[in-house]
Amino acid sequence: MPRILQVLFSRCSDPAREVEFNRWYTHTHLPDLSAAPGFISARRFGNALPGPGDAPYMAIYEVEARNAACALRDLTQLALEAFEAGRHIDCIEGISAGTSSTGGQWQEIDPSTLDPLSKHGYPPAPEAIRTLMLESIEKLTHIAESDSKK
Repeated sequence: MPRILQVLFSRCSDPAREVEFNRWYTHTHLPDLSAAPGFISARRFGNALPGPGDAPYMAIYEVEARNAACALRDLTQLALEAFEAGRHIDCIEGISAGTSSTGGQWQEIDPSTLDPLSKHGYPPAPEAIRTLMLESIEKLTHIAESDSKK
């Protein structure tokens, strides 16, 4: 199976929770997503020279999958399950990479600098986000099935 790199950009929507966000992402979210079929690795990076509107964080997930739609579908399904289990933080925003003319300069986030969270208990996904995630999973499943018939 081919190796797929999923590159996702995010930011914490609540500056007062930035430390919690990074602890959650490193010690809860990445381990939760490591349950994806064909998971190989995940790494996080902070934007070393962010400009206005640029993404502060980038995550790269490496997965062996039939195609990119399968990989993204499986990661999205696990994120939805984390929401439903109270393990998905409520201050994350997926965003575009930004508009930097230099393409962004990224520095890896060292997990050893962040203490794990002692507890979870985040609220479930707002209905609009849950609906969007379910629609994405359905669409990606259709794309994945179409690609597998080629």
